[in-house]
Amino acid sequence: MVIRPLALGLFIAGLGVGLMSPELAWPQAPASAAGLAASERDACITNLNTIYQAIQAFQLEHKDLPNWLSDLVPQYLPDANVLVCPVCRRTGKTEGPPFADPKIPSSYLFQFCPVPIGPDAPNRTRREWKRRQMGLVGAAVPLVRCRHHNPLLNLGFDGKVYESPPMWETLFTNRIDIAELTAARLFAGDRSPPAKPPEKQPATREFAPRDPQAPAQLLDLTQFYNAMLTQTWHGQPGAVANDLGNLPTGLQTFAGVQFDVRGIVQLKGKLNSVTNYPAEVKGIPVRQKCQHLYFLHAAGVGRVADEGKQIGTYVIHYATSQMRLEVPIVYGQAVRDWHTQPGEPPSPPELKVAWTGENPSSQRAGRNIRLFLTSWTNLVPNVEIESVDFVSSVAIPAPFLIAITLD
Repeated sequence: MVIRPLALGLFIAGLGVGLMSPELAWPQAPASAAGLAASERDACITNLNTIYQAIQAFQLEHKDLPNWLSDLVPQYLPDANVLVCPVCRRTGKTEGPPFADPKIPSSYLFQFCPVPIGPDAPNRTRREWKRRQMGLVGAAVPLVRCRHHNPLLNLGFDGKVYESPPMWETLFTNRIDIAELTAARLFAGDRSPPAKPPEKQPATREFAPRDPQAPAQLLDLTQFYNAMLTQTWHGQPGAVANDLGNLPTGLQTFAGVQFDVRGIVQLKGKLNSVTNYPAEVKGIPVRQKCQHLYFLHAAGVGRVADEGKQIGTYVIHYATSQMRLEVPIVYGQAVRDWHTQPGEPPSPPELKVAWTGENPSSQRAGRNIRLFLTSWTNLVPNVEIESVDFVSSVAIPAPFLIAITLD
């Protein structure tokens, strides 16, 4: 084993040798720039491998990628220092907006974050873009990047770490024209259709007026209601009423959370009974900071076979940046059909029933009706939320919303 001069000096000092003659005092050799860069690169690769294992554990449990690397801390990544590259630990630099992690200072860029792409595809996110790229070049598409080395370090979706120039796409010019990997090209034939005129809604006077004592934390959904609680709103009204007429209205507390209950926001589904509703309702105003959002909701025409399927999304837009976060609506985890179904599996802990009741249709079938409470913890509580979008996946179960509250 070769002992470097500095290590030998420290070793001798540790033995209590306090004086050394000048001819025995070896000078400390400064580390070379190349040696330092190689050491920091190796340590960064170790960080990236640890991050990859944490992402895999998260994905196994949640059936999806995290929105940000901070979502891994502490359950899947107990030591947040792993998110700091050794170069940044030495220089004090970390990544800044718009792709910086919103919760924890980090050296690493998570490429599958939910940030909007921008002018080339304004209605698409980076996560959608990267998944499209994977269709062309496979799992080499970077999952995480560190831009603090030269060349850059990339953690591929397949877990392999490789070096590249700032544009990793240039590594694939022997296989594909890199213009094919741009967002503009990938989404050129898949532009979102122009927004349809809003569905004709019942006159506002048909809904009970909002209580003037309702606090701002109970969001006002009046302009978004498209069905009445006393209406058989799934399909054609029949001889037996199938509505939420027995649901208490006004300012009501369910499962410990107060809501403003006066109407229904129903989204589109695949079946004919719900195809006449909009696929999305955008721009529900919030304009407040909060720790949590609470959704009182359920689904229509759901089936036991739909357990585990994502049927919609709440998209959270922040006021001071282009950042947005997504709250998935998974059948069997966030909601089920509003009518109890025979053969339903045991409810997981996250599926919380907030209200149960009956209507003439459910009584005839010998079942109950119900609504569910989903709570979402805000990762950036110090940043104002501008608005919420309510978006359907247009699956067979069609989600509907009764109220949103924040605290």
